[in-house]
Amino acid sequence: MQRFYLEDLNTTNFNFILINKDLVHQLSKVLRSKIWDKIVFFDGKDNFDYIFEIKEILKKEIILEQVDRIEKNTEIDFEINLFQAIPNKMDKIESIIKNWTQIWVSNFLFFKAERSQKLNISDKKIERLRKIILEASEQSERNSVPGLIIWEKPNFLNLQWKNIFMHTKNNDSKLLKEIEVNSWDIINLFVWPEGGFCEDEIWKFGKNNFINLYLWERILRTELAWVSVSFSLIQK
Repeated sequence: MQRFYLEDLNTTNFNFILINKDLVHQLSKVLRSKIWDKIVFFDGKDNFDYIFEIKEILKKEIILEQVDRIEKNTEIDFEINLFQAIPNKMDKIESIIKNWTQIWVSNFLFFKAERSQKLNISDKKIERLRKIILEASEQSERNSVPGLIIWEKPNFLNLQWKNIFMHTKNNDSKLLKEIEVNSWDIINLFVWPEGGFCEDEIWKFGKNNFINLYLWERILRTELAWVSVSFSLIQK
Protein backbone atom coordinates (compact mmCIF):
# COMPACT_ATOMS: atom_id res chain seq x y z
CA MET A 1 0.00 0.00 0.00
CA GLN A 2 1.15 3.53 -0.76
CA ARG A 3 1.80 5.69 2.30
CA PHE A 4 1.32 9.46 2.44
CA TYR A 5 1.68 12.27 4.96
CA LEU A 6 -1.45 14.36 5.40
CA GLU A 7 -1.09 17.13 7.95
CA ASP A 8 -4.81 17.89 8.24
CA LEU A 9 -5.94 14.28 8.42
CA ASN A 10 -9.08 13.95 10.56
CA THR A 11 -8.50 10.62 12.30
CA THR A 12 -11.89 10.68 14.04
CA ASN A 13 -13.82 10.93 10.78
CA PHE A 14 -14.15 7.55 9.10
CA ASN A 15 -15.30 9.11 5.84
CA PHE A 16 -13.62 12.09 4.27
CA ILE A 17 -13.06 13.76 0.94
CA LEU A 18 -9.46 14.19 -0.16
CA ILE A 19 -9.08 17.56 -1.88
CA ASN A 20 -5.29 17.97 -1.66
CA LYS A 21 -4.48 18.81 -5.28
CA ASP A 22 -1.08 17.11 -5.38
CA LEU A 23 -2.27 13.92 -3.67
CA VAL A 24 -5.38 13.68 -5.84
CA HIS A 25 -3.21 14.00 -8.95
CA GLN A 26 -0.66 11.47 -7.69
CA LEU A 27 -3.27 8.90 -6.75
CA SER A 28 -5.50 9.25 -9.79
CA LYS A 29 -3.06 10.14 -12.58
CA VAL A 30 0.39 8.88 -11.51
CA LEU A 31 -0.43 5.77 -9.49
CA ARG A 32 -3.71 5.17 -11.36
CA SER A 33 -5.47 4.04 -8.21
CA LYS A 34 -8.82 2.30 -8.52
CA ILE A 35 -11.98 1.89 -6.45
CA TRP A 36 -11.39 -0.37 -3.41
CA ASP A 37 -7.63 0.29 -3.42
CA LYS A 38 -6.28 0.89 0.06
CA ILE A 39 -4.13 3.92 0.94
CA VAL A 40 -2.16 4.59 4.14
CA PHE A 41 -2.10 8.06 5.68
CA PHE A 42 -0.28 9.43 8.72
CA ASP A 43 -0.38 12.91 10.22
CA GLY A 44 2.85 12.97 12.25
CA LYS A 45 0.95 13.52 15.49
CA ASP A 46 0.59 10.00 16.87
CA ASN A 47 1.91 6.46 16.54
CA PHE A 48 -0.69 5.19 14.08
CA ASP A 49 -0.98 4.56 10.38
CA TYR A 50 -4.56 5.02 9.13
CA ILE A 51 -5.76 2.78 6.31
CA PHE A 52 -8.39 4.16 3.94
CA GLU A 53 -10.24 2.55 1.08
CA ILE A 54 -11.06 4.46 -2.08
CA LYS A 55 -14.82 4.72 -2.63
CA GLU A 56 -14.97 7.15 -5.52
CA ILE A 57 -12.48 9.00 -7.74
CA LEU A 58 -13.67 12.31 -9.12
CA LYS A 59 -11.88 14.95 -11.18
CA LYS A 60 -10.73 17.10 -8.26
CA GLU A 61 -11.35 14.94 -5.22
CA ILE A 62 -11.27 11.38 -3.94
CA ILE A 63 -13.80 9.97 -1.49
CA LEU A 64 -12.29 7.59 1.08
CA GLU A 65 -13.42 5.50 4.02
CA GLN A 66 -11.25 4.59 7.01
CA VAL A 67 -11.15 0.80 7.37
CA ASP A 68 -8.35 0.21 9.86
CA ARG A 69 -5.52 1.73 11.84
CA ILE A 70 -2.19 0.18 12.76
CA GLU A 71 -0.28 1.15 15.89
CA LYS A 72 3.43 1.52 15.30
CA ASN A 73 6.34 3.51 16.62
CA THR A 74 9.36 3.90 14.42
CA GLU A 75 10.74 6.85 16.39
CA ILE A 76 13.50 6.76 18.98
CA ASP A 77 12.91 8.04 22.51
CA PHE A 78 15.25 11.02 22.37
CA GLU A 79 15.72 13.96 20.02
CA ILE A 80 18.58 14.66 17.65
CA ASN A 81 18.88 18.06 16.00
CA LEU A 82 21.41 18.14 13.17
CA PHE A 83 23.31 21.43 12.96
CA GLN A 84 24.98 20.94 9.58
CA ALA A 85 27.49 23.48 8.29
CA ILE A 86 26.37 24.37 4.77
CA PRO A 87 28.38 22.29 2.26
CA ASN A 88 29.52 23.47 -1.15
CA LYS A 89 26.80 21.86 -3.30
CA MET A 90 23.03 21.50 -3.17
CA ASP A 91 23.20 17.81 -4.01
CA LYS A 92 25.16 17.25 -0.79
CA ILE A 93 22.43 18.97 1.20
CA GLU A 94 19.83 16.80 -0.53
CA SER A 95 21.81 13.64 0.22
CA ILE A 96 22.24 14.61 3.88
CA ILE A 97 18.54 15.33 4.26
CA LYS A 98 17.34 12.19 2.51
CA ASN A 99 19.61 9.83 4.44
CA TRP A 100 19.35 11.50 7.86
CA THR A 101 15.54 11.52 7.59
CA GLN A 102 15.48 7.77 6.97
CA ILE A 103 17.89 6.93 9.77
CA TRP A 104 16.83 9.57 12.29
CA VAL A 105 16.86 13.28 12.90
CA SER A 106 14.28 15.51 14.58
CA ASN A 107 15.21 18.81 12.94
CA PHE A 108 17.67 20.00 10.29
CA LEU A 109 19.43 23.32 10.93
CA PHE A 110 21.84 24.33 8.18
CA PHE A 111 24.15 27.17 9.16
CA LYS A 112 26.95 29.16 7.55
CA ALA A 113 30.27 28.20 9.13
CA GLU A 114 33.51 30.12 8.56
CA ARG A 115 34.65 27.62 5.94
CA SER A 116 31.26 27.15 4.29
CA GLN A 117 31.37 28.19 0.65
CA LYS A 118 28.82 30.65 -0.66
CA LEU A 119 25.70 28.78 -1.68
CA ASN A 120 22.41 30.43 -2.57
CA ILE A 121 19.53 28.51 -0.98
CA SER A 122 16.44 30.13 -2.47
CA ASP A 123 12.86 29.67 -1.29
CA LYS A 124 12.30 27.35 -4.26
CA LYS A 125 15.23 25.18 -3.20
CA ILE A 126 14.01 25.12 0.41
CA GLU A 127 10.62 23.92 -0.84
CA ARG A 128 12.37 21.12 -2.75
CA LEU A 129 14.30 20.14 0.40
CA ARG A 130 11.05 19.97 2.38
CA LYS A 131 9.60 17.70 -0.28
CA ILE A 132 12.63 15.39 -0.01
CA ILE A 133 12.14 15.24 3.77
CA LEU A 134 8.46 14.41 3.31
CA GLU A 135 9.09 11.67 0.75
CA ALA A 136 11.85 10.12 2.87
CA SER A 137 9.55 10.14 5.92
CA GLU A 138 6.79 8.42 3.94
CA GLN A 139 9.14 5.84 2.45
CA SER A 140 10.91 4.96 5.70
CA GLU A 141 7.59 4.71 7.60
CA ARG A 142 8.47 7.31 10.17
CA ASN A 143 5.76 8.58 12.49
CA SER A 144 6.98 12.18 12.28
CA VAL A 145 8.34 14.58 9.66
CA PRO A 146 11.56 16.48 10.54
CA GLY A 147 11.65 20.26 10.49
CA LEU A 148 14.01 22.35 8.37
CA ILE A 149 15.68 25.69 9.19
CA ILE A 150 18.30 27.62 7.23
CA TRP A 151 20.23 29.54 9.91
CA GLU A 152 21.74 32.64 8.34
CA LYS A 153 23.35 34.10 11.49
CA PRO A 154 24.08 31.31 13.97
CA ASN A 155 24.32 32.11 17.65
CA PHE A 156 25.41 29.20 19.81
CA LEU A 157 25.31 31.02 23.13
CA ASN A 158 21.76 30.10 24.15
CA LEU A 159 21.65 26.50 22.98
CA GLN A 160 20.57 24.13 25.71
CA TRP A 161 20.66 20.37 26.22
CA LYS A 162 23.56 18.21 25.03
CA ASN A 163 25.65 20.00 22.40
CA ILE A 164 28.15 17.85 20.51
CA PHE A 165 30.50 19.02 17.77
CA MET A 166 32.58 16.75 15.58
CA HIS A 167 36.30 17.34 15.61
CA THR A 168 39.23 15.96 13.64
CA LYS A 169 41.68 16.01 16.56
CA ASN A 170 41.78 13.64 19.49
CA ASN A 171 42.98 16.16 22.07
CA ASP A 172 40.43 16.58 24.88
CA SER A 173 37.85 14.73 22.79
CA LYS A 174 35.37 11.98 23.58
CA LEU A 175 34.90 8.84 21.52
CA LEU A 176 31.46 7.71 20.34
CA LYS A 177 31.40 4.89 22.87
CA GLU A 178 31.87 7.44 25.65
CA ILE A 179 28.81 9.54 24.71
CA GLU A 180 25.96 8.77 27.10
CA VAL A 181 22.39 9.02 25.80
CA ASN A 182 19.26 9.08 27.96
CA SER A 183 15.65 8.73 26.84
CA TRP A 184 14.89 12.34 27.78
CA ASP A 185 17.91 13.82 25.98
CA ILE A 186 17.82 16.46 23.30
CA ILE A 187 21.08 16.26 21.36
CA ASN A 188 22.37 19.06 19.13
CA LEU A 189 24.96 17.53 16.81
CA PHE A 190 27.24 19.93 14.91
CA VAL A 191 28.86 18.57 11.73
CA TRP A 192 31.76 20.32 10.01
CA PRO A 193 31.87 21.85 6.50
CA GLU A 194 34.52 21.00 3.92
CA GLY A 195 37.82 21.85 5.59
CA GLY A 196 36.46 21.34 9.10
CA PHE A 197 35.63 23.92 11.75
CA CYS A 198 38.10 26.79 12.12
CA GLU A 199 40.01 27.45 15.35
CA ASP A 200 37.74 30.34 16.34
CA GLU A 201 34.63 28.16 16.02
CA ILE A 202 36.27 25.38 18.01
CA TRP A 203 37.18 27.90 20.72
CA LYS A 204 33.56 29.16 20.86
CA PHE A 205 32.25 25.60 21.10
CA GLY A 206 34.62 24.91 23.97
CA LYS A 207 33.74 28.18 25.72
CA ASN A 208 30.06 27.18 25.67
CA ASN A 209 30.80 23.71 27.07
CA PHE A 210 30.14 21.75 23.89
CA ILE A 211 31.21 18.09 23.91
CA ASN A 212 34.12 17.49 21.55
CA LEU A 213 33.50 14.29 19.54
CA TYR A 214 36.37 12.52 17.78
CA LEU A 215 35.67 9.62 15.39
CA TRP A 216 39.03 8.32 14.22
CA GLU A 217 42.21 9.30 12.38
CA ARG A 218 40.58 9.52 8.96
CA ILE A 219 38.77 12.70 7.92
CA LEU A 220 35.23 11.99 6.70
CA ARG A 221 33.48 14.11 4.10
CA THR A 222 30.76 16.31 5.56
CA GLU A 223 27.98 14.36 3.81
CA LEU A 224 29.30 11.05 5.21
CA ALA A 225 29.99 12.05 8.80
CA TRP A 226 26.46 11.10 9.87
CA VAL A 227 26.93 7.37 9.14
CA SER A 228 28.91 6.29 12.20
CA VAL A 229 27.42 8.85 14.56
CA SER A 230 23.75 8.25 13.87
CA PHE A 231 23.80 4.47 14.18
CA SER A 232 25.94 4.59 17.29
CA LEU A 233 23.72 7.11 19.10
CA ILE A 234 20.47 5.39 18.13
CA GLN A 235 21.64 2.00 19.36
CA LYS A 236 22.79 3.20 22.78
